[in-house]
Amino acid sequence: MVSYALVDAFTRVPREEAVERLKHAIAVADGVISDFAFFGREAMRLTVELDASGLSELRRELEGADVELLPRSAAELDSAKAMTPGRPLLALLHVMFLPQNSAVAAHP
Repeated sequence: MVSYALVDAFTRVPREEAVERLKHAIAVADGVISDFAFFGREAMRLTVELDASGLSELRRELEGADVELLPRSAAELDSAKAMTPGRPLLALLHVMFLPQNSAVAAHP
């Protein structure tokens, strides 16, 4: 049975550098990008296949790459610690690329 993790995030890192950081974070978490789409220069969606045990590592790597998770997404990744290792999972990662000087209001 495949489960899903919905991850909404944003970054102020320039888009090309952010994409490289995202690819690195996914690789460190032993994930594989199975699909992606760009939405202009403002956002992208990645579908990542990984083991449930890799979600904690993915969160750490994303945060280390200056990708800020929305609170709901951070909580969902935290709850994944209780999932059984070896369980396949799809992480649907949505990332907005924001200008460095923009503000984002956090939503619960």
